[in-house]
Amino acid sequence: MIVAVSLIGCGETVYRTDLEVYCPPIKQYGKDFNNKLADEIESLPSELDAIPEALSNYTNLRDHIRRCEIERDKL
Repeated sequence: MIVAVSLIGCGETVYRTDLEVYCPPIKQYGKDFNNKLADEIESLPSELDAIPEALSNYTNLRDHIRRCEIERDKL
């Protein structure tokens, strides 16, 4: 018991691994494409539910990736 207690003070961190954070790349769209996409979305029938939900989910995913990149760059 005395040996175990005396060895506790000898412990130290021998190495530290680097944390690597991988964020998926975000596809960048040009202004022309975004305008065309907006026009096509606005021309869709208003009673559609799945497309707006999917687009909202995609927007949230892109926001999460942006936050991932910000946090990664802080490390």
